Amino acid sequence: MKEKIISIIFIFTLFSFSLASLIIKDKDISTYERRKLSSKETLKEDFISNLDDYLTDQFPLRDLFISTNSTFDRYILGNNDSNDTYIKDGFIIDKNYPLDEKNVNGFIEKINYVKENYLNDNRVFYSIIPDKAYFLNEKKYLKLDYTYLLNKLQKEINIPYIDIINLLTLDDYYKTDIHIKQDSYFKVIEKLSPYLEFAYQDLSYEEKIYNNFYGASYSKVPSFIKPDKLKYMSNDAINNAKAKHLEYGEKNIYDIEMLNSADAYNIFLSGPSSIIEIENSSIDNNKELIIFRDSFASSMTPLLIPYYKKITLIDLRYINMNYVTNYVDFTNQDVLFLYSTLIVNDSILLKVNPK
Repeated sequence: MKEKIISIIFIFTLFSFSLASLIIKDKDISTYERRKLSSKETLKEDFISNLDDYLTDQFPLRDLFISTNSTFDRYILGNNDSNDTYIKDGFIIDKNYPLDEKNVNGFIEKINYVKENYLNDNRVFYSIIPDKAYFLNEKKYLKLDYTYLLNKLQKEINIPYIDIINLLTLDDYYKTDIHIKQDSYFKVIEKLSPYLEFAYQDLSYEEKIYNNFYGASYSKVPSFIKPDKLKYMSNDAINNAKAKHLEYGEKNIYDIEMLNSADAYNIFLSGPSSIIEIENSSIDNNKELIIFRDSFASSMTPLLIPYYKKITLIDLRYINMNYVTNYVDFTNQDVLFLYSTLIVNDSILLKVNPK
């Protein structure tokens, strides 16, 4: 009898929640999971195939259930690396471990290949941005041997290295996201300036703040973690510049609509894009910079605009290097390879095929 009652309660609860999900107004985006959710429109397309996804995405109190499960796993079962993330001093830190020698060697080989085969007429440098796990010192945390990794890169990459790591602390990163806060890049740009031969200036900026930034790591931990403040800096040079994307044409440097999307970080240069050309018509010099980059450069690049006539961003995760020369002429520009250790340890993502 007891088992029957439990079964009836379970079936009733499941049916009630499923029915509620069909009646309650759909949520377009899960802030917690940073993604778009299935809607009733998908049921019109193919009811049978899409019903399961729809009921799962629109399940009432979905975020609460996910957060409760994460809390139980982390604090009751004691899995401090639940969902491959750590929490330290309010920072969500993705576990980047173990070190993948094959990928690290692949990164070195790909960078050297691009330099040797495409950049003979350029001054070339590289810098590495550490992921947040770099700042974990306690033995209970698993992390890369960063000393070994950085020494290996400097020894085997045949390009001058600009060390920016010693400028950074954990406080320079968002708490809920893997990226660095934009205003923390000022000291990085000042460090780059003598190498790239532009005169760093203490320029005036208008600071704007978005108060509810839930970053890429937020969905991996209990939802009581507070959102970040996302700052973005503007001045006339940035406001007047335009970014021409290979995929979807001309955009503003800051894509304000992205603040209401699944990933507000995409306010910076509209998110992922294979090639972006940025032109600054308000400057007299003819300096050009090319950056081979990952997503970390998206928020740094706007702060470089006041110093350059043209900046070209190339993301080899989205375009094969064999095709880049169809769109980019490598002649006399300064070139910076700027990658995070997340990409170094997962270089298979870079579409470069050394021969």
